[in-house]
Amino acid sequence: MSHTENKIPDGYMKNSRGDLVLIEKIKPLDLLKDQAAIALAKQAQDIHMSLVKFKRMALDDIQHLIKLGAEKYDVKLGGDKGNISISSYDGRYKIQRVFADRISFGLEIEAAKELFLRYLDEVTAGANDDARALIDGAFRTTRGGSLRTAELLRLLSYDIKHPNWIQACEALKDSISVDGSTVYVRVSERMNDSDKYRPIPLDIAAVGGGYVR
Repeated sequence: MSHTENKIPDGYMKNSRGDLVLIEKIKPLDLLKDQAAIALAKQAQDIHMSLVKFKRMALDDIQHLIKLGAEKYDVKLGGDKGNISISSYDGRYKIQRVFADRISFGLEIEAAKELFLRYLDEVTAGANDDARALIDGAFRTTRGGSLRTAELLRLLSYDIKHPNWIQACEALKDSISVDGSTVYVRVSERMNDSDKYRPIPLDIAAVGGGYVR
């Protein structure tokens, strides 16, 4: 199909089903929502590309510093896949390159879930409310249908001696596979003159300035 055939005729807009609709037939509020959605989406795309460029630049700069250090002192600083931190001279800013494993879960995860539930069935009703909430929360998938990795791994940290719990943890461990790693760039700013740092958020969910309910 040519570009000409895809062109929307003057005076029309295409709806979500792909139908052409006369603009004069569209509700004014829907037109305003359309304008806002397009404007915000384009700004979001620009911000996304800026973040992509920043991440590439930060990783390149850190790798360059590692190379300089290796050449000057004949040592390996962090390496290509290691975590490393650099700071401004006054200690106000800290930049971290952090590698994290990408974890997925195999078929054994279903056996683990069944064993955790079996554990709940065997402990007394009064004592298992917190444990049930913990397990239910860990195995509840996200809106996208993904398992909650951090919550599942947290189950392994509890020192529970019940045989079914231990067996469930073994099944959970067997289900884990590492599919490579992801690199993050974390930027922090020192809080006044203390030893504490606060992150400079680079994801929209962590940025302040929104509405408080």
